[in-house]
Amino acid sequence: MFDKTAGSYVTELLKEWKVNHIYGMPGDSINELMEELRKEESIRYIQVRHEETGALAAAAYSKLTGHIGVCLSIAGPGAVHLLNGLYDAQKDKTPVLAIIGQVDSQLVGTDTFQELKMESLFEEVAVYNRSVQHAEQLPDMLNQAIRTAYAEKGPTVLIVSGNLFSTKIKHEKPLTSAIFSRPNIRASEEDLQDALKLLNAAKKPVILAGKGAKGATAEILALAEKLKAPLIASFQRKALFRTTIHIISVNWESWGLIQLNRLCKKQTY
Repeated sequence: MFDKTAGSYVTELLKEWKVNHIYGMPGDSINELMEELRKEESIRYIQVRHEETGALAAAAYSKLTGHIGVCLSIAGPGAVHLLNGLYDAQKDKTPVLAIIGQVDSQLVGTDTFQELKMESLFEEVAVYNRSVQHAEQLPDMLNQAIRTAYAEKGPTVLIVSGNLFSTKIKHEKPLTSAIFSRPNIRASEEDLQDALKLLNAAKKPVILAGKGAKGATAEILALAEKLKAPLIASFQRKALFRTTIHIISVNWESWGLIQLNRLCKKQTY
């Protein structure tokens, strides 16, 4: 016997991944998933006025929290509108999941109303871009999409025909799980010693802190104090540093490098 719809598995897995809200607009090709979300009190559906806004909101949420942002769209024009927000996530290397409806599976390839070749549309922007062919695949592919978004720090796209969400399936032997373990990356001892020698020999050291500084604010501030070095924060990481240390927040690709050069010439550092 088949027990639950594929759409209900989607909401359960989203909860396991600690997703508590989704941005999007309802419509024909995702109505069956919307019904499952309506019944799920622990996931808040935030309706936007334009799909682009939903994708941008998901990307902003991800950048601010480190958790995956999720957006939802119908097929055709709604899917096209997601592109700007997904490119924002790609360029800033932050995890976002876009669940995109498609025309019913029996109509795919018939050039029916609002049908587009979705995978081609998202091929360049997404780190994972797949169409679900059978309802039984949906839970495992959802896990793969979210895990890939975290692992590769980018947007992932899962394309699902609207009728698959309401198809009842029996998901007895899952191929994937709702788990992702972040690797703890550390430089080799030899590289650390080489860096220490360079820092000790520097006459006017300056710290330029970018996205890699996330999670190490206290350590970077301590290093700046130890070296008596000015600290320059890139535009995306200026909020990490709030102190009396000499900090300049810049778009370092242009004006920032000019200021860096001036700092290095000052005799006070």
